[in-house]
Amino acid sequence: MARVGVLGLGKMGSAFATNLLSKRNEVHVYNRSKDRLRGLVAKGAVAHPSPIELGRSVDVVITSLPDQDVVDSMVMGDNGALRGMKKGALWIEMSTIDPDASIREADQAKRAGVDRVDAPVIGNPDMAAKGNLSLLVGGDENVFEKNREFLNQLGSTVIYLGKPGSGHKMKLILNLFLGTIGLAFSESFILSQKLGFEPRAFVDAFNRTPHKNYFSDVKGPLIAKGDYAPLFTVNMLLKDLTLAENQATRQNVALPAGSLARQLFTVSVNQGRGEMDFSSIALTIQKLNGIGPVY
Repeated sequence: MARVGVLGLGKMGSAFATNLLSKRNEVHVYNRSKDRLRGLVAKGAVAHPSPIELGRSVDVVITSLPDQDVVDSMVMGDNGALRGMKKGALWIEMSTIDPDASIREADQAKRAGVDRVDAPVIGNPDMAAKGNLSLLVGGDENVFEKNREFLNQLGSTVIYLGKPGSGHKMKLILNLFLGTIGLAFSESFILSQKLGFEPRAFVDAFNRTPHKNYFSDVKGPLIAKGDYAPLFTVNMLLKDLTLAENQATRQNVALPAGSLARQLFTVSVNQGRGEMDFSSIALTIQKLNGIGPVY
C-alpha cells in the first residue's frame, strides 16, 4: 500500500487511479475538470483543490497529462505539485511528452530533492485499469530499483531503458511504428475493397498469415465494421508523431514514412476526425480514393 496521488484524470489517469484503488492503495486525485472526480471519490479516492495540496499529501505523484504545457503548469508552476512534495518522494511522469523536456523535468526534480522516473505506457485504458500495461521507464537506476515493486502495480511488463528521458524517447519510437503500420494496413485494406473484397475478407485473410500483428488483430476487425470508438485518438497520435519527427530533425534522421503518416493524420484532423480512434486513418484513405463513408 502507498499514499499515491494521480494528477490528471483523463481516460488513462482515471484508469491508473482505479487500478491503484483496487490494490488497496490510498489514492489522492486532482483534475481541473471537477466532473472527472466524482466517480473516483465514490470509490474511495481523496480529491484535492490544487496540485500543490495533492503533492503535500502523498509519497508518490503520478502525472498523466495531455501535453508538456499542462505538465509545466500542474507540476512546476507556482501552485504545482513539485512545490508541495516532500524530499525523497517519487514523481512518476506517465504523460507522453518531448524527451528533452523530460530531461529538464528530471533535473528540476533532483534539485528539489524528489526522485523521478519517466514511465510512459503502451496499452489502453482497459489494460491500465487492470494493471496490464507495458511501462517504458527512464531515470536513475537506483530510483528505478527502489520503486520497482510499486511500478509493477501499474504494469505487467516494466522495461528499464536507462537515463532520464529514455522512456519518453522509446514511447515516441514505438508510436512512430504504430502510426506507420496503421497507415500501411489501411492502404492495403482500401486496395482490397477496390479489388472487390468484402472488408472482413481482407482482415480475416491478413490475420491468418505471418503478417498478423497487434494492429491487424485488434483494430482490423473494428475497421471492417466501421467502429472507430476512441481509445487512442488521432489527436493524441498526431502529437506523438510530431514529437518523433522533431527528435529526428534534431538528430538529422530522415523519416520518409513517418513524415507521410504525420501529414495524413493531419489531414484526418482537418477532416474532423481528431477525437476518433487513430484507426480511422482508414476513413481518410477511403475518402482519398472515393469510397466508404464520408465523415
